[in-house]
Amino acid sequence: MKPLYNDNSNKIKLIKSQELLLYILASGITYKEAAQMLGVSYNTAKTRIKTLYAKLQVSNRNELILKTLNLKLIDSRNIKPKFRKRFLSHEADRQAVLLEPLTAEEIKFLKLASSGTNIKNIIEILSLSGIYHTRVIKASICYKLQAQNITQAVKFAKVLEII
Repeated sequence: MKPLYNDNSNKIKLIKSQELLLYILASGITYKEAAQMLGVSYNTAKTRIKTLYAKLQVSNRNELILKTLNLKLIDSRNIKPKFRKRFLSHEADRQAVLLEPLTAEEIKFLKLASSGTNIKNIIEILSLSGIYHTRVIKASICYKLQAQNITQAVKFAKVLEII
């Protein structure tokens, strides 16, 4: 069993089957699919889910995902990207999610971009091998932060306190 702490610092203990159920719910599947994966009836799965909600003092899946993210019981990578929007209600929570760790070079790039340094100077400062290398770094940063462009990536990096 893994001790967790809620907002009142009371210990909450989840058994392995509840942890598994939590990961299944975070993956975005339906209750019916969860029941099939666990090899139990729909009603049994529903009862287990309600027990998990009660244990974590939440009333729906959205709250469950947010709370378990805050408790660091699950990682944002456990939430499938197409379900993030459905589960995470706040724009910053929904979008500012780091899929993979950024490299030191990517963090330096973000810091320079956030300070207003132009691309020519970034290439020179980071000793990049040209515009192609720069595009690869930008694409990697945008992928990892799930941003549409480098400006949005800088915003998300600030929300996540990376820069």
